[in-house]
Amino acid sequence: MSETPTSADSFSGRDAFKRRGFRILGIGLQDVIRYFFGGNASLAIVLIILICFFLGREGIMFFPAHHEGLGSYRQAGQEFVDYMGEEIDAHTKFYSAANIAYFAEVNESSAIEDAQIATARAVLANVETITRKSWNLLERKIEEEVGLAKKVAGLAEGSPEIPEVQQMLETRRSEIEKLRVTLRAEVEAALESPDAWSTGGSDRGVGLTNIEKIREAVLFEAFPKAKEEHPFLLELKAASKTKKADTAARLIAFKTTLTEIQSAVKPLRTLHGELRKHATENRAVINSFKSAPQRRAALLAGAENVDDPAEKAKLQAEADEVVITEPDLVAMNAPLYAAVSKYAEVSLPLKAEMERLLQALPSTVSTESARENLDRSRSAYGSFKGVQKANRDRIPSWRHDLPVSWIKSFSAFLFGKQWITNSSWHDFYGLLPLLTGSLMISVIALIVAVPFSIAAAIYVNQLAPRREQEIVKPAIEFIGAIPSVVLGFFGILVLGEMLREVSQVEWLSWVPGFPMAERLTILNAGLLLAFMAVPTIFTLTEDALENVPSAFAENSFAMGASRLQTVFRVVLPTAASGLIAAVLLGFGRIIGETMVVLLVAGNKIKIPDFSEGFGVVTQPTHTMTGIIAQELGEVDGGSLHWRALFIVGMVLFVIALLVNYAAQQALKRFQKV
Repeated sequence: MSETPTSADSFSGRDAFKRRGFRILGIGLQDVIRYFFGGNASLAIVLIILICFFLGREGIMFFPAHHEGLGSYRQAGQEFVDYMGEEIDAHTKFYSAANIAYFAEVNESSAIEDAQIATARAVLANVETITRKSWNLLERKIEEEVGLAKKVAGLAEGSPEIPEVQQMLETRRSEIEKLRVTLRAEVEAALESPDAWSTGGSDRGVGLTNIEKIREAVLFEAFPKAKEEHPFLLELKAASKTKKADTAARLIAFKTTLTEIQSAVKPLRTLHGELRKHATENRAVINSFKSAPQRRAALLAGAENVDDPAEKAKLQAEADEVVITEPDLVAMNAPLYAAVSKYAEVSLPLKAEMERLLQALPSTVSTESARENLDRSRSAYGSFKGVQKANRDRIPSWRHDLPVSWIKSFSAFLFGKQWITNSSWHDFYGLLPLLTGSLMISVIALIVAVPFSIAAAIYVNQLAPRREQEIVKPAIEFIGAIPSVVLGFFGILVLGEMLREVSQVEWLSWVPGFPMAERLTILNAGLLLAFMAVPTIFTLTEDALENVPSAFAENSFAMGASRLQTVFRVVLPTAASGLIAAVLLGFGRIIGETMVVLLVAGNKIKIPDFSEGFGVVTQPTHTMTGIIAQELGEVDGGSLHWRALFIVGMVLFVIALLVNYAAQQALKRFQKV
């Protein structure tokens, strides 16, 4: 007799079914969810491992190849020659700064006239741009008039076409006269437009003379297009030339010193040129020897795969001609060793002469630009003197057979100041200028973004009404949705141009780096990256503030603290670890950005000139992400250049991991609090 299940047994069965859930092959819904999230976490770990493996596999052979290249660089004597090249470059910087100071002093004497001439030329260009459409129409009508006149002249006397063509010619001449009147009116109207007088530079000359004369000169040259310059402009040019000549006569001693500075280094330049040619030949011999086995093997493999006997014999003969004979490095470098005494003969007189000429430079000048460049020249002389001192030790002790240490090879990449590729002399792969550019842009971005982001997060989370929070928070977070390429174009066409225009304003000339000669600069890139980092830092900061226990604030209010006192003395200290994590993750967002820095940083692979002080931010630079994006698609796979870019990627990857690790540690500390 079967037993009927009771109500309690039925409920127990349903509960058991719920606990078991719907299962297929023993896998329930909860198992699927657990495997899904656990699988994603495992996949992330696997991807990181694969990235490390891929970067390591492609880049690991860079250091052996780089080390071998430095060995050839030394064996060929190129290292020896570059010691002299560094001395010549340091001398050039010294001379160039002094020369710029001289011309700044000379040009200052005619600055007013030159500014007026430049203003007239700029206004003339603006007027021609404004009236370009009418000018094009007039020129087209004139061409038609010339064509009709030639046609009339070419027709035979008594031809029935003559009246018709003459009528067309008269009509065209009438149209031309009307266009001339219209164009004259347009030119006069353009001169009244503010756009015509937007010269993009200093209006110094305009403010100190009669603007009407410039207007007359522009009108004279703009309509009709004169073949001769207006007398006013000719007068300005003559006055400018006279003033410059008078100043040059007064600074004849300065000019003589510059000429002597330039001439003093000629013996060293001559010696350097001779040795450079010899070292280039040495490097070609060494490269040929090292590549000979591969070339011979390739020719033999080609001969084996060819069926034509004549072609096979030709390839075999070419393979036999490949000579694999180790070059005599001692004999090859004998001229370089002989040049040590020659260097001493030209170096010591150069040292004494440069010390004398440094003292001969003027101690006082009248223009600020000349003073700055003279100071820069004296600083450059210090660098020149340091290179000379180093060369007195390096050149006599140089040996072509001295092995290049692995430490030197590694430091040449990590601390190298040059990134030169596809060079006929030698390729240099120095990370320092790229790392410096990336860090400088990131620092500027953080300096701008962090105060704005944290202040906005504090206001939204602690002070703003609910309705303001619903508007401000989504608006800030929406910035993250703007494509970086769009911001890059904005930086080129709007922000960069605006910064350069603002820097030309005379009363802002006290700002370091102003006026700016470039629009693609460290400052431009830093400001755009700051804009991009705001959503990341803001969101993470706001989350950190939100996670502060409300009891902390309530206790503060109960003790009589105000809202601001509670925010700055209770909430912010409690959320400090979260704020640090937000800044670190914002830094990770900035350091890894590619498109913006590639478009607006200037892409100049050079360590910025820190002697400019804060003005260094107005110089162009390059970054690690930018160099990878710019060059990776243009290099041969497996080449040294290719592997160098992967090493740069590894360095960038390590920086990103360290930043994220530091952020996670800060968050863990925050969670414990």
